[in-house]
Amino acid sequence: MTLAVVLATEAVASGSTPTAGLTLPGGAVVVTRLLAQLQSLDIADRRVIARPEFAAALREAGCEVVESKGLADDLREIARVARAAKRPMLIMHGDVVAHREVFARLVYNSKAPASAVVARVPVNDDQLTRPLIRIRKGRIQSAGSPYHQVTDPNAVFRGIVRVSQEETGTLAAVAERLADLADKPDGFTEISPLRRLWDDPEDTGDVEIEQAGGVHLEALATTPITGDDAPALLVVGLVRSGVKVTGRGNSSLVCERVLDQTQADAAQRAVDSVDEDKVRLTAAVKNNDGFFTTYAVSTYSRYIARWAGRRGWTPNAVTAISMGISIIAAGFFATGQRWGMILGGLSLYFAFVFDCVDGQLARYTRQFSTLGAWLDATFDRAKEYTVFAGLAVGSTAAAVGSSAHGGDVWFLAATAITAQTCRHMVDFAFGASKRRMPPEPIPVVPLGTPGDSMLDEPEPPKSRPKGRGLSHLAVWLSARSEQIRVFHWFKKMIVLPIGERFALIALTAAIFNARVTFIALLTWGGVAAFYTIAGRILRSLTQPRSVAVSK
Repeated sequence: MTLAVVLATEAVASGSTPTAGLTLPGGAVVVTRLLAQLQSLDIADRRVIARPEFAAALREAGCEVVESKGLADDLREIARVARAAKRPMLIMHGDVVAHREVFARLVYNSKAPASAVVARVPVNDDQLTRPLIRIRKGRIQSAGSPYHQVTDPNAVFRGIVRVSQEETGTLAAVAERLADLADKPDGFTEISPLRRLWDDPEDTGDVEIEQAGGVHLEALATTPITGDDAPALLVVGLVRSGVKVTGRGNSSLVCERVLDQTQADAAQRAVDSVDEDKVRLTAAVKNNDGFFTTYAVSTYSRYIARWAGRRGWTPNAVTAISMGISIIAAGFFATGQRWGMILGGLSLYFAFVFDCVDGQLARYTRQFSTLGAWLDATFDRAKEYTVFAGLAVGSTAAAVGSSAHGGDVWFLAATAITAQTCRHMVDFAFGASKRRMPPEPIPVVPLGTPGDSMLDEPEPPKSRPKGRGLSHLAVWLSARSEQIRVFHWFKKMIVLPIGERFALIALTAAIFNARVTFIALLTWGGVAAFYTIAGRILRSLTQPRSVAVSK
């Protein structure tokens, strides 16, 4: 469950009505549409904060309103709610027009201490109408408001922030400090929102944040914000307090504040122009899969996932189906006949298809569970080992002299099983060590300080490694090669991911025999192990070393 605080404090240019009370094409009021979206996500506790002069109009629209006289009162009400909160909180402007999927991703998919909806857009000095953001590797490094400057921004804040239950205490403390500053005549100082430090700052985005464009019409984001902006100040406060705030965004989805009727009409047209289910289905497919999975499976497996989801299938059921098909494949391989080898290869391919479908179904329907993750990982290994056993049985059973006969390959099968087990043990250990590393700390900056120079980063490298030595050169070359598509896919394939592994087994078994299959697996696997281990060692050498502090 999540608690939502909606701020309807901005007035349209005339000043007589709140922007949250604008009417969308079709007759819906902006804020009531927003509240209905939140209710559809099982957010029952929705609190609207508004100015006294707007309260009557909002109550007529069906809102339960908490009246607030100004920015300091807004922040103190948020602090009071956060102090008592026993669940995550969403804080947003009441004039936000967005796809339901934007809120759903924050409510169901966000695991970060805090997340803010942002858009990666070119920041022009003469078009600064939204709070600025600087992001590096998905984390917000600096956030702006009318009183806080951002150096080298590369994104804008869209008016929604989510705070996890663990950080609601920090949120309350930040809101109270900001409220105290807002009460003081000299507490906040207006400052130019933008500061340029480097002419061409390094691209610091990541896969969660895409380049804005497409659905966003020119009418949107052209009117500057003139009222109080508590959500933007809270993002500033969380970032400057050292909380890890991630940026969430997608260029295919609309999320924008509407400050006049023209923008409200344009935003609704932009929302209507997007097939939200298609965006959700596309997002269900991993964007970092291997070459075989991307082009030979995911091009159509997503539609199987949608079909299964609409019929109430669960990801665990699909995982079981995948395991069952792999057992059938092992049975075909065990016949030792050429027809069995071919059918076994086809069955193994479809076992992998359903192995992809279960994850896509989980993401599409948001049916995540610890049991499901454990079953998926366990059955992945069980499928391979079952098929290895089937190949070994079939190789022995095949008629001597036939193309399917590979002789006694049990030693090769056992070696492949051992190598695969060691690989996953090493992968798990390496992943666990990375997860144990704390996020890079951000200096704590006083909220009353307008500038963010304390957060300045060193000049980004243009065409040279960040350090000296072979390890830095290798990591730099690896990063540069990602820009060349051929090298990108080569690096994906050389590590022999599960898709390429299943394809290699299926093809070599169908065309040759089990001995060829195991030799090919062990050869490619050895190259993959050398490449992976060498790369991890070199990357580890480029990481800063911890310094022991004597007591």
